[in-house]
This record gives sequence, C-alpha cells and structure tokens, in this order.
Amino acid sequence: MSPGVRRGLRTLGGALGAFLALSGVFFAVWLLIPHRGPARELVVAVPKPLGAGALGLALARAGAIDHPRLFAALAWAVRAPSRVHGRALRVRGDRSPLGLLLALRDGRAGRVRVTVPEGFTRFDVARRLEERGVTEAAGFLQRCEAPEALARYGVPPGPYASLEGRLFPDTYLLPYGSTADEVLAHLLGAWQRRTAAVFRAHPEALARSGALPGARSPQEAALVLASMVERETGHGPDRPRVSAVFWNRLTDPLFPQRLLQSDPTVVYGCRVAGGGACGDRGAGAVGSVTSPTASMLADRTNPWNTYRREGLPPGPICNPGLAALTAALGPSPGGDLYFVARGDGTSAFATTLEAHHQNVQRYLRGPR
Repeated sequence: MSPGVRRGLRTLGGALGAFLALSGVFFAVWLLIPHRGPARELVVAVPKPLGAGALGLALARAGAIDHPRLFAALAWAVRAPSRVHGRALRVRGDRSPLGLLLALRDGRAGRVRVTVPEGFTRFDVARRLEERGVTEAAGFLQRCEAPEALARYGVPPGPYASLEGRLFPDTYLLPYGSTADEVLAHLLGAWQRRTAAVFRAHPEALARSGALPGARSPQEAALVLASMVERETGHGPDRPRVSAVFWNRLTDPLFPQRLLQSDPTVVYGCRVAGGGACGDRGAGAVGSVTSPTASMLADRTNPWNTYRREGLPPGPICNPGLAALTAALGPSPGGDLYFVARGDGTSAFATTLEAHHQNVQRYLRGPR
C-alpha cells in the first residue's frame, strides 16, 4: 500500500472518528435535553397497541418529540411499545426523550397518579377517577353495587349493599381508560392486603362486632364503625374514645335506646337515598349536604338516620383508613357515652348527659 493511500485512509478514519464523536455528542444532547414542546400534558391517542415506528410518529404528531425515527429505534431497543396497551398516553411536551422512553418502558406514560384520601365516599372516588381520565364515574359506581362484585369481596347482601368501606385510601398509579373492574381490582386488592393484619390482631373485638345491633357480619360491622370514626374525628388520640362511645351506646345496659346519634351518618343517607327531609339530594350529589338540618335529624325515612334508627346503619359511610379501623376494633376503656367537637380538631367526652350538656354549652353555644 502506497504512502498516499495510507495517508488517505488515516484522513478518512480521522474524519469518520470525528463524525462519530460529534454524532455521539448530538445524540447525548438530544437524549437528555428537555424537548421544546408545550410545557403541559399532551394526550396521545393510542387506539390499539402500536409498533415502534407508529408510536414514534404518533408522539411526533402530538408535539412530544422530534426525530421520530431515532426515537422509534430507541423505543424498540427498550421494548417500550410492548408497554403501550391500546390506551391514551399522557406525556409532557417538554420532557426529555430519555425521560419519555423510561416512562414508556415502565408503563408510567399510560398511567396516572390518583390519591384516595381517608374518608372519601365511593362517590368522591368515582368523581376523582373520572376527573383524572381513569374511568367513567357512572360505570364505576354501578360496579360498586354489582352483586357479583359484592359476593367476591364478602359484602353481605342488602338493599343498600355496596363496596363502600373497601375502597382503600392510598395513592395509586392507574392506567388511563381503565375499566371499572380493573380499577376496583387495584383498590380492593390493596384493602385486602392492608387490612388483613388489623383484623387478625383483633379477633375478639371482630367477633363481638358481629353481635352488635344492626350488624350484618363481623367484618361489615367493623367497617361501619371505622367509617363513622373516620368521619367524626381526624384527631388520632380521640379515635379510640369516639369508638368507645359507639360501642358503649350499642352495648351498655344504661343506654337502652341504642341510638348512635352521628351527624355524618345522616348526611351520608341523604347522599345515598335522598327523599324525605333530604329533598332532591341524593344519588351521590356532591356538596349538596354538609351538615344535617333539624328536619333531616327528625326524618325516620333516612336509613342512615342514627338519631331515629337504633343500631348500626345499613353500611359504611366512607372508606376509612387503618387508624380508624384499628380504633374501631380497639375502643378505649371507660364509660364515655357522649362527645362534642371543641372546634380545634379535638373532642370533649362525657359519661353523663348532664356533663355533655355542659360541654355543648361551652364549645358550641358559648356563654350567654
């Protein structure tokens, strides 16, 4: 090989090396730098599972990426298309290609973070799921009352039976466009896993709860009590005492009426059943009832009116957290029969009606 050829090859090799180095720099910059797209969430329609090329074009058309062919090659390499199951993708237009690739690979681009707080009703959960694009509220609520779903999760049959109380409060990553049954599998699966230890830790209390007036099953009774504790107080130290008030009212011979007299149960009954003193409120109406009126408290037609109906209400009034469930099965000792909110998040308790009236005068009505 002549010296001229060798010099030419060296020159060509150097140029090729420089080109590859520059390409590597370009590639690294492109991969890591945020895309100059809209600084908001973009919805990318994926009506069916797509291959890497079609996925890259769909993302490019939506404004989420540039260079769709390069992105498609990388997406194929990390098997991202296999994570896209014919759902709508929601991605930010200013995300880096690497961040988008990882989200697609892990399935996060097709999922949304949904938080179910303690004390949410099934109506609240349904509304939030629809707002976040996970599933339709109406279909979700319908499945919450489906007989096969109730039987699967041990809900006793009844005119107002639902999965209320079992939609476990937590934060979930849920796929967009899910069916109601798919969402329920996540929420109820979490409920089964997370509450099992609490039920196991309180076998005697669980058994006794099944004998309470109005109980339909031990587990259902515990959930009813837990939901009432959840709605009555958010103050941790007060929860076992609130639970004790309910237990004492249902079991103490000195309190024979067995009336729980809980405002949140009346409100819930208006949301679920409506009619009577509730007027046209009901069917899960949002914000229509915040506290019961005098006529609502006197309404005997409300199945959840614990001022007029003895024993436990027909079912849970919300979805309680573990702390409320633990308090429901572990009431504090003592003879508390009454409590009233102090206005600072805590409650004042009393064992006699006279002492309760004094607390009401002090914390609700004030000095005259």
